[in-house]
Amino acid sequence: MIYVSGIPSTRVDEVWLLCKEYVEMGNNKSHEEMNIDDIYERLVNAEMQLWLIFNEDSNIQSVLTTEIVIYPRKKTCRIVTLGGKGLDDWCEEVLETIEQWAIDNDCVAMETACRKGFIKKLEKYGYEHAYTILGKELTTIH
Repeated sequence: MIYVSGIPSTRVDEVWLLCKEYVEMGNNKSHEEMNIDDIYERLVNAEMQLWLIFNEDSNIQSVLTTEIVIYPRKKTCRIVTLGGKGLDDWCEEVLETIEQWAIDNDCVAMETACRKGFIKKLEKYGYEHAYTILGKELTTIH
């Protein structure tokens, strides 16, 4: 059995040491837009949300972070980081929980920036490849 729990910003400190490595795992393929300290600050300031996925023995399997993005024409819940194991065992249940939370918070869509391999996993839950983000580090000012 797998369980998912959203952690209130006021309780992030209580679980942070247990979650930190999973958040780092989920952020390690980023282009350094945020580091682990930035994510922690955004979590405790309620600018992002922390989600724990754990088994019946209370062992953490994975950790997700989300944020609400307000565009001019819609409010979206974005999955920012995902780190852990056993995705195929819990993906559907966790997505249902987070999507319902997003709806309860007036979001009309979900989104995530992810690697190619994750696209196929999410397509079966109604997610579609909307666009691709390309990046280039600028090392000099022109």
